Amino acid sequence: MRRLLLIIVIAMMMPQLPVSANEIPFDFYIEEEVVIHPGETVPFRIAWHNIVDSERHFQLEVQSHSNLTVENVPADWTRVGSGRLGEMNINVTADSSANYETIQFTINISCQEVPGWEMSYDVDGIISRWSDLKFGANDGSSFYVQQSVNTSLAVNISNSAGFDDLVKISLETTSNWQYGFLDDMNGDNEVHINLLDGEDVYVYFWIITPPIIDGSPLAGTGPGFKLKAESGLDRRVASWNFELEMQTFHNMSIDFTGESISLDPEDTGRVEVTIRNTGNINTYPDVSLKIGSLVDDRIETDGWTVALFNAFEFQSLAPNESRTLEIGFEAPNLNIGGVDVELIVKPLATPQRVYTTSVSSDIQWNRGGSISVLDNACSSVEWNKTCQKMIQIENTGNFYDEFNLRISDDYGMEFLVLSETIGLSKGELSQPIPVNLTPYVGADGLLQAYANLELLNPDGLLLDNISIQSITAPNVNWVWEQAENSVSNGEIEVVITMRNEGNTDDGLIVRMSSSYYTELSFIPPDNAIVEDGSTNIRSFEVMNIAKGESFTFRAWAKIPDDQSAGDDFFLTITANSRLAEDNPFTYIANSSFDAKSSLEEDDSSVVDSLGNLVYTIGITIWAWKWIVIAASVSGVMINKSLRDRRIRLEFAALNAPVQDEKKSEDWMAEFANKKQPKPEIVESKSIAPEAFAGMFESIGGPRKQSAAPVDTNLVGAANTVLDHHENVALKSRLDDLANQISMGNISKPHTANIDLPDDAVAVTNRTVAVNRNFQQKSGVLDLDDLDL
Repeated sequence: MRRLLLIIVIAMMMPQLPVSANEIPFDFYIEEEVVIHPGETVPFRIAWHNIVDSERHFQLEVQSHSNLTVENVPADWTRVGSGRLGEMNINVTADSSANYETIQFTINISCQEVPGWEMSYDVDGIISRWSDLKFGANDGSSFYVQQSVNTSLAVNISNSAGFDDLVKISLETTSNWQYGFLDDMNGDNEVHINLLDGEDVYVYFWIITPPIIDGSPLAGTGPGFKLKAESGLDRRVASWNFELEMQTFHNMSIDFTGESISLDPEDTGRVEVTIRNTGNINTYPDVSLKIGSLVDDRIETDGWTVALFNAFEFQSLAPNESRTLEIGFEAPNLNIGGVDVELIVKPLATPQRVYTTSVSSDIQWNRGGSISVLDNACSSVEWNKTCQKMIQIENTGNFYDEFNLRISDDYGMEFLVLSETIGLSKGELSQPIPVNLTPYVGADGLLQAYANLELLNPDGLLLDNISIQSITAPNVNWVWEQAENSVSNGEIEVVITMRNEGNTDDGLIVRMSSSYYTELSFIPPDNAIVEDGSTNIRSFEVMNIAKGESFTFRAWAKIPDDQSAGDDFFLTITANSRLAEDNPFTYIANSSFDAKSSLEEDDSSVVDSLGNLVYTIGITIWAWKWIVIAASVSGVMINKSLRDRRIRLEFAALNAPVQDEKKSEDWMAEFANKKQPKPEIVESKSIAPEAFAGMFESIGGPRKQSAAPVDTNLVGAANTVLDHHENVALKSRLDDLANQISMGNISKPHTANIDLPDDAVAVTNRTVAVNRNFQQKSGVLDLDDLDL
């Protein structure tokens, strides 16, 4: 009782939060669609705002599709404080085999404090193909422009998605500079291009640079632009960012010089050098390369080619603007060498301000090779044969090199490989090289073999290695060391000794069969496996017979003595190796036998034969006794019925009335005897045809022409209309009937059927059909009429 009072007090002390069923506790911000590709998982953002003045909890429930999986949905209630904002991401995954379609899934949101409030949001999951739009220009491009001019630009865009794409091209900038597209017909600063798969087209657009007012825009500066291409397949956006720069200035400096690089033979590389305009006006850079006495932007010497990239000598640098140049090196086809170059930077038309830096490059010879196996052969090798496993060498270095092969750590088998030196160019593959695997003479079957194949360069440096594994194949060879058979006491007896001449432990499954059905059995060795409870053993199994060991077993079979003719009796013994069941070993023993004698020398044979005959006849008659009795009774009854029928027919003939006999040839004379007087023919008054026709026309009117036949198409149309109205009327009656049934206006059973007494007894004989055509002539049935 005290506990109950304590609970009531605590409940009264807790704050009471008034909640209205019509209260809207949250505002949710959920996108209406999500674009996803087959096999892809994308995050889907759900944001919320608690718009009431107290804490609330909500829970999400997602109804997804079989091809669209929604995961990472919280299973518990989410707590949100008053006025708080929040968001979460759930994962939406499209099945890898999903079709390209739009699948809708529903997000149901309920509030714990407001049970009657629930919101549902339908989200379209657009399963789309992958788009692959690329602009032909790299981000960060800069263009020199003048003030108050219309600058026309063109950039190529390509579609490599594997599908046609409807692309929306637009341009973005943070400035107020005017821009547009040449193909923009409606002036919305967008253009749509139907880009075929693999097609590469140019986008033409223009930008109007404003005039310079009050020193703005500053020389060498300008706004940035982003050219965007939105795919119609999956809404992904490809962009190209570029800038426009105005006017030109002087003064340069070198701020950064990259480190020297090492190149592969015939390889290329670049070193970055950053220059900057340190003047107060825009400046054209004058950049060149110098090697010895050669000065140019591209120099070839001692097989090396050195060139300058991204110098943009006709594009100015704004005040304090930097630019990264690239010095490109192309190495000769040698495995050793190097070059030093000097970079000269100065403002255009200002030769007195020269800045230099030095960079260099050298050739690095990387030596490498790899071995690969070309086939899966030689997993097992027969003991008296040699198997070849093919391998291949690849030069993974950066220059021509030579290689050697070596076998190490081999055991269980003899391994042999080519020992000559193999020369390969960069990236070249050798011809298939055989590795010979030969088992040792007398090696046990299933012997494991292993070897390590090493790849070395001429200096002995290990470049790669692989392991080769194999086994010596088992050789199944069983020998009938001893096989004897003899005949004794009507039985053929066999003694067999078998020896394992193979190269590994083996077992045998021994079976026996005969040409005649008779008793036969094995006498297996002690360690044999036989069926439990079998008295006559027809098969047994021996296991783990070591190489060179023998075992002996016996067998016997009774020679048939109850055959009507003599013949040869064959006893076949078959042994199958457990390692090679498809190669049986067979031993056959045979013996002849005579036919069973048909003459008995006993003096009482005749008497016994007669007794047997009588006994057989008696048994047969006793077995057919009921059939004989039934046939006798049936014959008596049939004879009785025939006699009774004959008597009944004679009695009926005596009681028949006597009739006058007439000749059959006088029946025609009956027609001459007329029973009625012959009627007299009354002659009618004759009327002329014209008068007769006039009488009819005076009453029915003149003769009318026959109406033309009605067109069959009109008849068919009329039938269609009539059928339609009939169907409408029938459907209307069915609708009325269905409405009456739905409103409860249905037939009910009669009250008498409901108020039937519980002890009512059904009278079933009233439902039996009665043959009313049968009329009994007398009350007593004449049994003589039944002709059995």
